[in-house]
Amino acid sequence: MKKLSVLLTLAAGLLVINFQTAVAQKNEIVTTQKATKDKGYTILNSGETIKIYKFAHPSHSPKEAEKYAPKYFFVVPGSNVLQELTKMNLKKAFPENHMFHDALDTNFKEDKELINYDDFHKMYKLNWIFKSTTK
Repeated sequence: MKKLSVLLTLAAGLLVINFQTAVAQKNEIVTTQKATKDKGYTILNSGETIKIYKFAHPSHSPKEAEKYAPKYFFVVPGSNVLQELTKMNLKKAFPENHMFHDALDTNFKEDKELINYDDFHKMYKLNWIFKSTTK
């Protein structure tokens, strides 16, 4: 019984530490300098205007990968701060480009579609749409 009590205390302590780390990471501003491969970030399109980053939490085993879906972020020219890849954040990043806003709504029904790759143009669809609305 004493061993069980010690194990429960240790498990609770680890949960508190993991929760505090997760909260800190959520509120932390991540820059391109901090978004490194060893921290779980991968840049998907270094040569495009809107750079897309994929974050896969490094502390989970590959078997648990389905439980912890990757998160996607983007960086716009002139900034080094990663923002969550959502239609709303993209619209905020380019507030004057109303053609881009309309094209986002027309081409992407859900935020998860923003990472679609355009095989014909050999670039991410998001960047092709941005390019076509800024001519």
